Amino acid sequence: MRQEEGQLRLQQPRQGGFLLGLQSIQWMVFLIANVIAVPIVVGTAFHLSPTEISSFVQRMLLMTGVGTLIQVFIGHRLPIVEGSAGMWWALFLLLGAMAVPGEEGLVLQQLEMGLLIAGAVLVLVSFLPIMTRIRDLFTPLVTGVYLVLLVIQLSGGFFRGMFGVSMTGHVDWRVAGISLLVVVLVLLVSLKAKGLWKSMGPLIGISVGWLIYAGLGLTGGEELQAEGSGWFSLPELFAWGAPVWNFGIILTSVLTGLILISNVVASILVVAKSLDQDVDAGTYRRGLLGNGLSSILSGGFSIIGLVPLSVSAGFIMTTGIRNKLPFIIGTVLVGVSGLVPYVGHFFATLPSEVAYAALFVPFAQMMGFGIRDLMGVSPTQRNLLVIGISLMVGAGMMFLPQEALQSIAPWARNLLANGLLVGLLVCLVLEHLIFRKKEETT
Repeated sequence: MRQEEGQLRLQQPRQGGFLLGLQSIQWMVFLIANVIAVPIVVGTAFHLSPTEISSFVQRMLLMTGVGTLIQVFIGHRLPIVEGSAGMWWALFLLLGAMAVPGEEGLVLQQLEMGLLIAGAVLVLVSFLPIMTRIRDLFTPLVTGVYLVLLVIQLSGGFFRGMFGVSMTGHVDWRVAGISLLVVVLVLLVSLKAKGLWKSMGPLIGISVGWLIYAGLGLTGGEELQAEGSGWFSLPELFAWGAPVWNFGIILTSVLTGLILISNVVASILVVAKSLDQDVDAGTYRRGLLGNGLSSILSGGFSIIGLVPLSVSAGFIMTTGIRNKLPFIIGTVLVGVSGLVPYVGHFFATLPSEVAYAALFVPFAQMMGFGIRDLMGVSPTQRNLLVIGISLMVGAGMMFLPQEALQSIAPWARNLLANGLLVGLLVCLVLEHLIFRKKEETT
């Protein structure tokens, strides 16, 4: 019955061409708002050229469309945007900051391999009756520690970008002032706006900050325009080079993919509720299968890992667009725009400082989510020990100088240099092995 309802909704375009077009454009704008800032920030962190960032934006637009359509027709079959996962792009920024100068390209190739293997693992898990058991490994305590360590390790990079230090080597008060304005604007829109506008905070902040940058002559689009552009180009497979094996990055990638299983489940649940639909275990398995395929495509086409975005439920509730057809049309428009170099070139002129500022609020929310998870844990001596030891070990490893680990084998060096991964592994061992709860043994 529910399936028939979904097909009925898909076959109801007779609501008027203008309304259908308007709703499709709304979905398109919403998808783009969740795409454009991330490749700018990540591309800048890895010192990609303007032309490489332009191509990166194109691939993100195309694969966001393709990944979302995979979910609609093969995966969970709900109107959920498959967009850049906060944990994936944060991991990119983290590894970019840790990269040895001149080896950023190698790290990107290693991340390609990480995404390919993480995607393959998710596809495998979707066919096995162990999805619940794997999800149970990542308790609120574990995910809380992970998110807190993630934000701690990346906060320095955000502030260097927002204060103009990355661009000039010192604090630029014009850049800092614009960044502060963008952050406040995104906050106000997110907290005070009503209806559709509430979900458009980052897009509005980007638009205003971009205009101010252009007005002050701070944008640097000349170099990009000189490279030329065109109306059509196919995406390049392995644009960052052939995938390269790195045990530490692969382990981190697989753990990130497994942690995001809970995100896949939560997104399906909240969107189904917003549509008054029931979902069964098969829906979750198909959703995980679709996410695994998206991760494999992310590695193959050199983009940031994708995940179903639960914010799609908020968009549906605020706009009242419950029909699948506008969602599919908007998704196709976003995917097609990724085949047009002019589109990528235009968005690639977005200043990375503005992108950092626009992403500051959603990034800060990740820290809030981590703290919320930890606050929901009973403050027993056992739990406080697990949290305290994990955070102290993880944060402590972040402050070790790179040269302190030069005498260690390369695979172990890459693992130990990643305070986030060390803290997470310590937390998993303490939570499920050393301080394992008695009820887990029954």
